[in-house]
This record gives sequence, C-alpha cells and structure tokens, in this order.
Amino acid sequence: MNTPTRSGKDQKNGAKWYKGISQIPEKVVLAILVLTLIDMVLSVFTRYITGRAIYWAEEVGTFGLVWITMIGAAICVKRRAHFTMPTFIGRFPPRVRYVIELINIALIMIFGALLLVTGVGITREALTMFSPALEVNLAIIDSAAVVCGVLIIIYGIGQFMDIIQAGSAPSPGGHS
Repeated sequence: MNTPTRSGKDQKNGAKWYKGISQIPEKVVLAILVLTLIDMVLSVFTRYITGRAIYWAEEVGTFGLVWITMIGAAICVKRRAHFTMPTFIGRFPPRVRYVIELINIALIMIFGALLLVTGVGITREALTMFSPALEVNLAIIDSAAVVCGVLIIIYGIGQFMDIIQAGSAPSPGGHS
C-alpha cells in the first residue's frame, strides 16, 4: 500500500531533478553572455582609450554569440516561446488543437534531429580547422549546433509526454 506514496515521492524527486538539470543551459547562456559582454566592453575600451585593439576580442564575441544563439534557441523550445498562431489555432475544437500541438512538437523534434546530424557532420569537418587569432579548434564552436539539437530533442520529448499525459493541448496563447 506504500506504492502510491513512494511513486508520488519518486515523481517529486524526478521533477526536482529535471528542474535542476533543465536550468543548466540557462545558467550557461548567462555566463557566456556576461563573458561576451565583458569582452566587448574591454575591446571598445582598449580601442578608443588606449588606441590599441585586442586582436582576439572579435573572435571571442563571435564564438559567444554562436553559443548564446544555439542554446537560446533550445531554451525557447523549452519555454514554448517560438512563433505560434494562437488566434488561428484557437478557432479549432480541442481535439484538433491537441493533434496540431503534437504535430508541431514532432516537427520541432525533427528539426532538432536535423540540427544534431548536421552539427555532427560540420563538427567532424572542423576538427582540423583553427581560428586565426586564438587558434581555437573550430569544432568547439561548431559543436554548439550539436548541443542545440540534443536540447531541442530533450525538451520536445518532455513537452510531447506532458501533452499526451494531459490528454489535451495547452490553451491557445497559454504557453508557459
């Protein structure tokens, strides 16, 4: 008879674990954003105050922007913040909205899979390439697409499962 309580406790622990893990990309994006901002401010300062440019500042900014964009896109999938048409979708009956939502999430996961596969190919090709100023292996930068694809798939699976368990699509415009 303890099974339901234990199951409920396991679900709560699983939810805490998922919440903690799912915040890692957001913290990583914040750290990259702060470092990129410091890099850009330092670059402007040295260029205009000292008259000397930091030769590597542009590369650091570009690398930061790539990672922020890729991880940020996945975070938008997690938060359901991508483009939707709630006014149009809201005109359909609940069952049709449910099917449309499942198809939408499936398409997003397919995009994540394409990004993953393409990212792996590009990363492999970049293994022997290095950036001019920092001489950083470009595979590190290109692997942002792989990370984005994996995160999109993970978040998509979670949303897909949530909608199936709920048995209905979220209310139009009611994205969390």
